[in-house]
Amino acid sequence: MHAVLSRAQRRAGRLLRELVPYNRHWRPTGVHPGSRALAGMPGSGASYHEVVPAHTSSYVIPPRFYEQASAYGGSLHSKPNAQEPVPAAFVLELRQGRLYADNHDSVAVIAADGFLVGDASFQYTNKTWDTIRPEDNNIFQQAYFLEPVRVPGTVCSLLAGGGAAIGNYYHWLIDSVPRLHLLQAVGLLAEVDYFLVYDRQLSFVRDSLVPLGIRPEQIIDVSTHRHLRADRLLVTSPVRGTGAHTPPWAVAFLRAAYLPPTAPARFSPRVYISRNDAGARRVLNEPAVEALLTEFGFQTYVLSQLNFAEKVALFAGAQALISPVGAALANLVFTAPGTPFLELLPQGFVVPDFLELSARAGLHYHWQVCAHPQPATNMAEARREDLTVDLGKLRRHLERMLSQPA
Repeated sequence: MHAVLSRAQRRAGRLLRELVPYNRHWRPTGVHPGSRALAGMPGSGASYHEVVPAHTSSYVIPPRFYEQASAYGGSLHSKPNAQEPVPAAFVLELRQGRLYADNHDSVAVIAADGFLVGDASFQYTNKTWDTIRPEDNNIFQQAYFLEPVRVPGTVCSLLAGGGAAIGNYYHWLIDSVPRLHLLQAVGLLAEVDYFLVYDRQLSFVRDSLVPLGIRPEQIIDVSTHRHLRADRLLVTSPVRGTGAHTPPWAVAFLRAAYLPPTAPARFSPRVYISRNDAGARRVLNEPAVEALLTEFGFQTYVLSQLNFAEKVALFAGAQALISPVGAALANLVFTAPGTPFLELLPQGFVVPDFLELSARAGLHYHWQVCAHPQPATNMAEARREDLTVDLGKLRRHLERMLSQPA
């Protein structure tokens, strides 16, 4: 019921934004395509700090995985790319900068001259599940605008849009938190007065910021700041640029920020992650799967029962991991290099996210595709497809992965 109500409220909000004219003078009047060029304009009030130069990212995709990988509409949900061009990673300072974020598909960063900053904003369409041109950001179709909340001092935006906007743990950890590294690298992190997030009530948001020295009173969110103007607004480039590859600097930052000096011994070194608390991608024959895994010394954990620090410790101490695909596997960044990891994938949802993240973390990645009598035909269906695990295949995977040297 809550999900239905939320969707209805979003639809009503979209109609209000697009059909009811109010405060239209706050709508951006053009686009600055690049932050570097904006900062070079006299009187722009912008400063540009490059941290990581543009480069090409690559990792190895096993041919068999590529064959099995799902492909739906939109470049981010097509067959995985072994290579991607990655634009420069940067921090942009905007004097009297504005930020508008009243929907999941847009984070509009607006310079003092009223132009959208294209490469620092987020623009997305869930019709094709893809990022789009800054010129097509939905703020340009918007008619209804809230007055900006004026925030004195320096505000850093950790908004990433898309999945991050709906409180997804993976997108928070991979697409939001590493932005702090970019600020740290240019010496601006200590100058921030407030950090803008989507939902400060989420425990993993608060629990992951405290170890970085960010106090609860410094955290503001879009429920009260959908449209803000700051004396100084700090924004960064998207962590993964315009693609899907996780940059090595993001993994290194997360490991340095959160890994305990020594892995605690309270968790089993052989870990099975259950999704029996989730609404989708559950293992339908899980009792039989757990019985088999017990033979090999695995213990089951449900991650919703653990706080952020415990999740870090669980993955840090693991010597072997098995899990259905899910957002919590972002925690693979905390797993020791050389650890074997087996991902269980529904036939309609063979996605490369954790193959790629395993490559960045130096893990030994294995996968098992679970056949379905009626596999999904679109991304919306695929994301909800449950799994029935072939126990014979699982046993063979276990014997192979556990016999390999670290």
